[in-house]
Formats: sequence, structure tokens, C-alpha cells
Amino acid sequence: MLIQDLEQIKDFFARLDGPVVGVGMTAFSRIVPASFLPSYRIVCNQKTSDLPLLREKIPVFCFEETTGGKPFNRVANSFQLLSKPCVEESLNRQKDPKYLFLYQNYPELEEFSKIRGWKLLANPSQLRIRLGERSFFERVVSDLGFPKIPGGIFPWKTMAGWGYENWVEKLGPKFVVQLPEIQRGGGRGTFFVGSKGEYDALRKRLAKGVWRGSKLISVSVHSFIKGISASVAFCVTRNGVLISGLQKQLIDLSYCHGLDENGIFCGHVWGAGDTWPEAVLSEAQEQARKAGNHLASLGYKGIAGMDFIVQPEEGKVYPVEINPRLTGAFPVLSLLQLTQGIIPMEAFHLLEFLEMPYRIDVEDMNRQYAQPLNGSHLLVLRGAAQKANIFRPLRAGIWEYNPEKNTCSFLKESFDLREIQNQRQFIIADGPPDGMRAESGRMDPLHRLCRILFPYAIENEKGLREEVHAIVDWVQRQCMG
Repeated sequence: MLIQDLEQIKDFFARLDGPVVGVGMTAFSRIVPASFLPSYRIVCNQKTSDLPLLREKIPVFCFEETTGGKPFNRVANSFQLLSKPCVEESLNRQKDPKYLFLYQNYPELEEFSKIRGWKLLANPSQLRIRLGERSFFERVVSDLGFPKIPGGIFPWKTMAGWGYENWVEKLGPKFVVQLPEIQRGGGRGTFFVGSKGEYDALRKRLAKGVWRGSKLISVSVHSFIKGISASVAFCVTRNGVLISGLQKQLIDLSYCHGLDENGIFCGHVWGAGDTWPEAVLSEAQEQARKAGNHLASLGYKGIAGMDFIVQPEEGKVYPVEINPRLTGAFPVLSLLQLTQGIIPMEAFHLLEFLEMPYRIDVEDMNRQYAQPLNGSHLLVLRGAAQKANIFRPLRAGIWEYNPEKNTCSFLKESFDLREIQNQRQFIIADGPPDGMRAESGRMDPLHRLCRILFPYAIENEKGLREEVHAIVDWVQRQCMG
């Protein structure tokens, strides 16, 4: 069957025997399949203020609701969540076969799910781990002939033996230090170094050879390239590689001050004033296509992402990393596409792992994915300055900022971006935490409080719009004040 539009995909999935269960730390992060999958439901970890609104559309089982808001064993990934007895009991009440839609797979989860007869809609964990290694990315850049940022991966002992001058001679006066053993993204384990003082301070901070609980074995050091952080989402299918447009990433925004690390991912902007030069757009998409085909040759399928540093005036596109999993652009990228009637990539990701027979015109779908989008999302982080240990609930839905009073007022319960009426209005979703204690594993300054959605670009020629700074500050204070 040739799938061409959203109504066809809905009819197609209606044939599926058995429920698809989205598994995530938050329910909102797995919401998109609810738009085309009648049997869809969600299992999540975090008790968030948006659950009542989400449950108007889809059944959600939340583990933290079973703890009564008290500190509990920390849940850091889908295996730890699904291994909780109450979560397993909830799944057992669903008919067989059960299909689990994951952020990414884990070795422990594969064996656990095999015993219980759950079918994981994700790549094998060992393949995912191998493709996510910095050393694999370095080989891809070389093998596929992509532009290479000077630098490489070195034994950890190099940090102790080399001074700042050694790196300057090799990479220039400013460079980026990354710790490959830190598996979580978003900027964790990344440091920008621009002086001898900064380098010496970093070496002292990492002197024990441990960061975020991981023993450090290697270090990735590359020149700092000035440019715009951007990314492309792609989906490896049996018909070819589906590729999104080039999307601007928001990195190290002002509310990230005081953090130990750099390169902190804060969200995306689609439809900012200036457009990408055609040469840059074509180059980024071609690199993503080649990377997707290379992953396919290794047995990978489904959604992945590729990050870049773009120099529009020079026409240069430098690949930074490949993420073999769902990326930070989801689910907002798909929600924006749905407002235009475009089939989201999650649909094809699921079709690949469900092994349902289908056909698509890849060129036609990529023309749809290349259509301009207009919107933004910001991740509101706990931050370095927040000392409170209780998360305060904040209603999910549409809010409006009042610049005269520097406060926000609640308008209605809705996640529909089409209901936003002006550029002072926004949506709070993907949280906030609903009264849980911060001791339950959330003291990390990079812990996400919630997500703010806008149906317009929140940047102008000077950077973030002034009211956006105020909105983020207000939301952060309300959640942790």
C-alpha cells in the first residue's frame, strides 16, 4: 500500500492487533502517536501537571503517582521504569501482543522484555551503543568524506600530560572538551576552553577522572568552530531515508549561567527571520542522507538525528555528532508538522519495527518535510541558582505574559498551537513536576522542569525576544520558588 497522507496512515494502523505503548520519563514526550494510533497508550515515570490534560486524549499510567509524592528509588531510564512491579502489572492488563515505543533500548531491557513477551520498537541496544560512540562518529566523518573539525579522541591521561599550550598549537586558542563516557546528551560532559586559566580549572575539576558518576577513559578535544548550531532529524526506512528541514538549535541561553558545563541544549526555533542558503540546506540534508544510508547498511532503522555547526556566509556545514535515537526535536517537530497535515516521522519509525508492509514516495515525503515551519520550544531547566527541594505544580495549557506587571496569567487548558492568538501567549507542557520532592533524583541543574511551546519564532535579529527571557524566568521561579 502506498501511503500518502495522514488519513491513510490512521486507517493503516487501525489494522494493528494489540496495543502500542509509549514509554518515557514524561508522558508528553511520547504523545505524537496518539494522533494516528487508536490503540495507543503511555507509561511514564514523572508525575507532571499536564497529565489531566493528556488523559483527555489518551490513557496514561504514571509510576510516580503510585509513590504519593514521596522520595522513591530513582528511575533514570525505560528499563528501570518497566521493571517496577506496578508498571508491569499495568501492562499485563493490556491484551497481547504488546509493542513498546521507546526513546532508546537498553541491554537489560531486552532480556526483561523477551521473558515477558513484549516487543520492543527500537534498535538492538548493542547497535545503538556502538553507533552512539564518539569513535564511531569520527570514523563516519572520515569514511563518508564529511568536513572535519580539527581534533580527535585521546586517552584520558592526555589531559594530565598536556598543558593548554599543547592544545593551542594543535587546535587553536579555543577548543571543545567532551567526555565520551558521559552517555546522556544535552551538553552534559561538554566544556568550552578559551584560556589557560579555564583549561587549568577544568583539569582540576576533572582530576579524579570521574564526572557525573562515570569513570573517564578517553577525552574528545576539537577546535571551537564559530557558527550556528543546527540539526536534522531523519528516519531510516526500507524505502529510503526521510529527512527533515534544517532546524536551528538554541544553545547556552542566558538562563544557563552558572552551570559547570557548556553547549547546553535549550530548544529549537523553526522559521526565524532569515532562511538557510540553498547550498547550506542541501549540504546538511545530503550529509544526513549519507549518514542514514550508512546506518541502514549496519542494520539500523527508524529515527535518528545529526547535529551541525553551520557557517551560512561561508557555505560550510560541519557535522558534530549523530544521535541514534529519538532527538530533542521530538515531539515538537512532529506537532508542528501535524498542524500542516504532514505524517510525522514517528509513524514510519513504528511501521519499520512493526514490520508492516507499506510503501512511500520518499522524494514526495521529503518535499513535505522540507516545507517551512513556524514555531519554537524552550526547555526550562532547574538551573544552578535554584536551591528549593520541592517542585511546585503549575497548570499546563495556554498562558499569557503581561509585560506591565511582569507576570503571566492562565487562559485555558489546551495544547493546540493553533489557538495561540498573539506573541505574548505560549503553552506550558511536558511538566511541570507536580509537587514531587527534588531529592528523588532531580538535583541536577540540567534537570528539565517543563517545556514552553510557541507557534512562532522567538528570535529576532538581536537574539531571543525580550518577553521570552521574562517568560522563562517567571516559569522557573513558579516551579522552584
